[in-house]
Amino acid sequence: MTILNIDFGKAKLASYGKKQVAHAMFHKGKHFLAAATLLNKQQGYRDVVLHLLCQGIEIIQKGLLLANDFDQYEPKLQKPLGHNLVRGSELLNRAFHLKPLKKAVQDELQMLSNYYSKHLLRYGGIHDVLGGGGRDLDFERVFRRALALTIYGNKLFK
Repeated sequence: MTILNIDFGKAKLASYGKKQVAHAMFHKGKHFLAAATLLNKQQGYRDVVLHLLCQGIEIIQKGLLLANDFDQYEPKLQKPLGHNLVRGSELLNRAFHLKPLKKAVQDELQMLSNYYSKHLLRYGGIHDVLGGGGRDLDFERVFRRALALTIYGNKLFK
């Protein structure tokens, strides 16, 4: 068997390619949300549900930002944006002139982002044994926000 490795380096994408990358990223994020929904309905491990939800939100936000201005946001996806869901939301609100989040949604998103960006939902630790962790985090408002972003993105990528 032959294994072929292709190094694309920093290839320049045409506008069509940029749109396709943004759409693929957005579509991938929708699947993380779908997985979170299915696992939540089956009373799956809460930290895993929350991690999938946060992963979906992160990738949907980044896909939408790329759709808005690929060249501006692509270099920011890793750093400074990283896994910070609040920073991603703020950039998204500015880029698309969306209404600011209500305080209750903002607070919920901040709590989720704190756990998600530190990988506390992904890996086990003392927080799993002593309490805290994902068991105490609310996510209903943030989930509704994620669904609204999904509807918005579906229209954008038609």
